[in-house]
Amino acid sequence: MNFIDKLIKLCTVSTDKFDTKSEDFHKATIFNFYNLVTILIVALFGVLSLIQGYTLLFFVLVSLFALAIINVLLFRNNGKYSLHSTIFTVLISLFLVWLVISGRVANQGVLFYTFYPALIIFLLGKKRGNFVSLIFFIISAVLVFLPDLFGLAFTFSISVQLLFVLFYISFYLFLNIYENIVERKLAELNIEIQKAKHETQSKEEFISKISHQIRTPLNNLVVVTNIVNTFDLDEKQRDLIDTIQASTNNLVNVVNNIAEISNVDLLQSKDYNQNFNLETTIKNTINLFTGDDSDTINFALNIADNIDFNLFGDPVKIKQVYLNLIENIIKRTKSGKNTIDLFINKVAESNGVVDILFKISTKDMEQVSEITKIQNTEKSKKNRNTAIAKLLEFNIANRIIESLGGALEFDLSPEKFELTFTLKYKKGESLTKEEEKPKEFALPELESDEKISLKDANVLLVEDNLINQKIVLLSLKKAVKNVEVANNGKEALDKFGSAKYDIILMDIQMPIMNGIVTTKKIRSIEKSTNTHTPIIAITANALLGDKEECLAAGMDDYISKPFQIETLLNKMEQQIS
Repeated sequence: MNFIDKLIKLCTVSTDKFDTKSEDFHKATIFNFYNLVTILIVALFGVLSLIQGYTLLFFVLVSLFALAIINVLLFRNNGKYSLHSTIFTVLISLFLVWLVISGRVANQGVLFYTFYPALIIFLLGKKRGNFVSLIFFIISAVLVFLPDLFGLAFTFSISVQLLFVLFYISFYLFLNIYENIVERKLAELNIEIQKAKHETQSKEEFISKISHQIRTPLNNLVVVTNIVNTFDLDEKQRDLIDTIQASTNNLVNVVNNIAEISNVDLLQSKDYNQNFNLETTIKNTINLFTGDDSDTINFALNIADNIDFNLFGDPVKIKQVYLNLIENIIKRTKSGKNTIDLFINKVAESNGVVDILFKISTKDMEQVSEITKIQNTEKSKKNRNTAIAKLLEFNIANRIIESLGGALEFDLSPEKFELTFTLKYKKGESLTKEEEKPKEFALPELESDEKISLKDANVLLVEDNLINQKIVLLSLKKAVKNVEVANNGKEALDKFGSAKYDIILMDIQMPIMNGIVTTKKIRSIEKSTNTHTPIIAITANALLGDKEECLAAGMDDYISKPFQIETLLNKMEQQIS
């Protein structure tokens, strides 16, 4: 690291106070440099004035030194750049004016004042800096051209007066020309950045659209090929079907690869704000992981007693966060019986708004060597947490938490893995006695019906594509008792209200009302009846976050096209039984 880099590091403010990408972050670095130079110069001349016996000048310099120190310390503490840069400007300007009035600066010495615009325009920005520089020029010019007006004991020569005006205006114009060039270049760069973002977004939308369009007919090929395979075929026909099936499987792999490198923004969905019970929301999310892995994963949920009220906000997003975090933590837990601790506590409350602390920790996390490297190389806390979130595939949770005004933070050591985040919610209604939290973890109680087998199941298929309807009906014809079809979400709600179904197969992209909205409305209806109908998403959406969005909306399982019919039947049987 060279001298300049060390100097920049010395003048760099804490990244906890500033966004490193903001304009004020770079201005704050310059501001700290100005403060450092000012303090050193004032200290030097203070010592010299004391030695030379200039008592008044010494006390003025000591006062300026003390005020500058206090100003910079307060700035480093609160990060209010606009306030403290203004205070610094006022102190320096008053000191320079006092030097002229007191006779400390005379003749050519006043020419150093022409550097004032360079100091102030960089510090305050073009608009404020120009205004302050103009005011200072007027005051200085009056002192230089009309010293008798203030009873000064000396006068400036005409050459000094002319040079003062010439140099000051020259520096003033130079700084404005420079700032205009910088602004123009930044505007051009911003245009290029926006253009690049637009192109990237267009590519992502194109990939998403193509993936969806390919998956639907590809799924039909897979299902039909499997059905034809059950027929009595001669050797030549069997060979042709096997070729089609092999080619179809290769296409499936290609489409899956497209989905893996794509990243659709989850945060474009509208907020689903409502009063919700936080404990029920978290427990329902945990239940998704207590099926096949129930023998290896134990969840210890602890919700503080001070959360004795509902929250008003979007429960879907908090579900998405927990789905993403828990799923990727489980992927990296050690073999054997593991425990994941979940702690939730109210840390502050003001004017009906509460700060809720969410903490997830485990001692059974496998060590990830790249985390140590990130901790050693990333000095910024925010950048370090972002890098760790990306490494551990917490991108979805991290983006949602940031969109809600929180920040995902990590406390990592060889002994434990812990992550925390704090979110603000409006305080909802107080919980009734019936809603009070049980001391022991228990699944939410639902109306229990007699278990039925898949072959006796009454199925509602929600699908707008006629070909897809026929394919699914053909696949399920011998496996279930009855399948009814709804062509869109609105029709599905009508049928759901007039008949009882054992399971619902839900498409996502449909006209009139899509599958996500339909599922949320069905779950709202079920709250009043204390029932629960399993819903499986059957969708061509298979990009990053689609599964989490479906499960967070209230669906019980998810299957993406193309799929094997046996996979669908297994999922249906699991949900029914």
